[in-house]
Amino acid sequence: MQNRPTEDQIRTQFVTSLMEYFKIEEDINLRAHVADLVRTVHPSQYREFFRRLSLREMPYKNGFEKIALIAEEFETQALTPIDQEAQERAENLYSLMYDIRRDVSLVKDGEKSALERFEAIRFTSIKHLNQEKPLLDETDINVVKILTKRWIYDYVSLDRSLFSSRVTHEYRNEILRRERSRNETLSAPLKTKLITSVKRT
Repeated sequence: MQNRPTEDQIRTQFVTSLMEYFKIEEDINLRAHVADLVRTVHPSQYREFFRRLSLREMPYKNGFEKIALIAEEFETQALTPIDQEAQERAENLYSLMYDIRRDVSLVKDGEKSALERFEAIRFTSIKHLNQEKPLLDETDINVVKILTKRWIYDYVSLDRSLFSSRVTHEYRNEILRRERSRNETLSAPLKTKLITSVKRT
């Protein structure tokens, strides 16, 4: 009776196949890098992964970049709507806060530090040119309040990965709280109706 390969063995073979496909030199560090790029791809998706690779030309991308792009597609598809929204909001907040921090840092002011100028900005008033709607809504502002402007100022240019993971986590919590609150609001009339119905019987 033939032994079936374990998931680890299948994953190792997948990484080997990718390295051979892109003629990547066999090296422990390069192998580890490829393995890290595809860590979220499930073995059941390997065939589809290669199918997508073969259909894309991507002439200006190297092997690592092509692997990363396809792996990102699978990761995005696996996200729940809440995780996807949290991730998108975190990316948007990073870009906005990075630009604001850079702009206030370039201003010369003997009376106020760059941090003080950053903290003085009313994020609820930031809008796109010729747009009425603010860039940040209630969900964004609640996350900013939790993080504090000082934390954002310190970490937005210091460590992007830490900023992204912390902010995505806070967004996920805030979106869950928002959805619970919305569901409770929607179910409140139904509860009232049920209670009234029970009292009448």
